[in-house]
Amino acid sequence: MSYETFRVEITRDETVADGGVSIEIVAYIDRVPETHDYSTGMLTRVPKGVWNSRLQFAGDFETLGEALAAINAACPDIARIRCYEYTVDDEYAREVAPLVKAGDKWLPGAPSQT
Repeated sequence: MSYETFRVEITRDETVADGGVSIEIVAYIDRVPETHDYSTGMLTRVPKGVWNSRLQFAGDFETLGEALAAINAACPDIARIRCYEYTVDDEYAREVAPLVKAGDKWLPGAPSQT
């Protein structure tokens, strides 16, 4: 039996006046996320004390479609989502192709050149 959790994390870069919002989705495949501090099925404010960072909203979802619907509702202007895959065989999450908004659909985009 396969197990998947799609964890969404929305952060805000406080060093810029406008924008600065970034979103990541980590697909946990056949492994359970290490922390269970986030809501399931919806994005909620991150509990105080969970992270001492710019993390604002987070949530765990059963399907990618549910995760994307929550992201569209919370951040309709976002155009790119960084994506990671974390399998039972991986020591760390691996970056995969990002999702790029094309109209009202999310499509795989070109990896970022860093």
